[in-house]
Amino acid sequence: MPLVARIILEGAAVLIVLGGLYDLFMLRLPANLIVTCGGHEPASRLVRELLRALGAALAAIGLAVAVLVAGYGLQNRRETLLLVLLLVIPSEGVNSFCMYRAGSPFYIPLAFVLLILLGVLLAWPGFIH
Repeated sequence: MPLVARIILEGAAVLIVLGGLYDLFMLRLPANLIVTCGGHEPASRLVRELLRALGAALAAIGLAVAVLVAGYGLQNRRETLLLVLLLVIPSEGVNSFCMYRAGSPFYIPLAFVLLILLGVLLAWPGFIH
């Protein structure tokens, strides 16, 4: 795998993990979600816990991508890259879409998807010699 592709993929995986950890360890809801909950404490608590669950899932996906890119799937590079896409595009794509609908900064997870797409394109066998 070309070094630049590995750096992009590993970097994106780390960013996905960090984003997931941010959601997981968030103490208070962002202001836009508090407004959406209308000051209703049980709804705010539910949204905060769902955000934590999402964060844990995204951190696990980022960690799985990092492990795959680190070398566990290099023997079958195409299958590994397809698996990376299968992990990241639905998870971060839906995350980005839902953040857009909630008025949150959706461009962050969207940037993660674009980084992964760029890394996979550069790592694809035969794309760069």
